[in-house]
This record gives sequence, C-alpha cells and structure tokens, in this order.
Amino acid sequence: MDTARATASAVKKTVQAGGAFFFAPTTIARGAELGLDGVTLYVAGRGGVLGDVGDDAVVAAFHHFAPGTLIPLWAAGAKVSPPARTGALYAECARAWGREHLADLPDVERLAHVTTRIIRANDLGALAPLYSAWRAVPLSDDAPAVLAQNLQTLREHRGGLHVLALAAHRIRPLEAQLAEGSPYVGFYGHEKPFPQVTADLTARREAAEKLTDELVAAAYAVLAEDESADFAALAPTVGAHLAS
Repeated sequence: MDTARATASAVKKTVQAGGAFFFAPTTIARGAELGLDGVTLYVAGRGGVLGDVGDDAVVAAFHHFAPGTLIPLWAAGAKVSPPARTGALYAECARAWGREHLADLPDVERLAHVTTRIIRANDLGALAPLYSAWRAVPLSDDAPAVLAQNLQTLREHRGGLHVLALAAHRIRPLEAQLAEGSPYVGFYGHEKPFPQVTADLTARREAAEKLTDELVAAAYAVLAEDESADFAALAPTVGAHLAS
C-alpha cells in the first residue's frame, strides 16, 4: 500500500483536472449545436451517462449541487436530448479534447494503458453512480482520446469515494464546500446564510480528505510496480504539457 499511496499522491492533481474539457470552447460549441448553454450541457452531459434516471438519483450522483439548482438544469437538458444521447456526446467531447491537447504528449500510450488498468479493475457499482456510469462508456482506439476519457472517469472515481468519506464523517455537501474554501458554492446553487465553519467541521473535513486518499490508494494498488512508477512519474507531465 505504501507504493499505492505514493502513486495516488503524485497523480492527485492530474486526476482532479480530468474535467478540463467541461467548459472548453469545443465542448461549448457542441452544446450550442444542441441549443444548450455550457452549464446545462455540463449537467446533462456529465450526468447523461446515468441514463434516464429520477431526480433523486441525479441529486445523489452530483452531490455538491443544491437540488433546486440542479434539477431544472437536468430537466432542461432532457427536453432537448435524451440523457444517454447527451452523455454519449459529452464523452465524445472528452475524447475530442484529448485528441486536440494530448496527441503529442510523451508516453500518452503508457498513461492510457495504466489508467485503463485501474478503471477496469475497480468496480464500485451503486456506491459511486457517476463513476460506474462513466466506467461503462466504451473507449476509442486512440491513446489521446482514451487518456482524456480515463482521466474524467478517474475524476469521478475519486469524487465518488470522496462522497462516501464525507458521509462517513457526517459532513453535508454545503458544509464540505465551506470547510474546504470552495469557490463554487454559488455555482452549485447554495444561498446564504451559510452554516458556520467550526474547528470540529474543519477537522472532520480534513479526516474525510485523508480517508478519500486512502480509498483511492487502495484502488491504485492493482498496478504492478513498474506501472505505479510510470503513472506517478508521467501523470504530472500532463499539466506541464498543457501549460507549455
């Protein structure tokens, strides 16, 4: 587990950036073709892989959103296109982003292989619905597209495990965002007055983050030593590559 912990720590920022395509110009343009603005496409596309599910399932899957903000966005997307269709389009947006931005990334094939290994070996079922739905999306044959889709899937993997860790520490969605100083509280539709961030809440939030790290590391333990070493060494180059 020590190797897995080190790997999870080394790749954490790269995995958390797996949604880089969410509001990329090419993604926004695809949404506009359907008549969807960027935020509505984000909800309808990211969640569309769940299929035609009920409101409660959508709220549970997205977790951070206030239901009164999330459900109208989901409904607006469903009026324009069936959820599964929008989800498939959104996955293609991820792949297109990968082809545009990661095609000349050194060792992109190796990263695509290693990330696929992790995803295929870790089935969380109903415990992490968005991860499980993205995990079921077919992969293409080209490594840049595979890597982009896998990073989004691993982002949902970490997110799903984090939701479990927050629940284990009795932390509600808004409390979690406030305790971590999230800049997206308004985006998620939460309104003042906000609950106070106490020392106890901060401590529980930090404990939940550590638990998330540990759960992610357990998933990465499926890698062989050379795969772990490559993932730890190569994943940070994604961010450096995009910044160059």
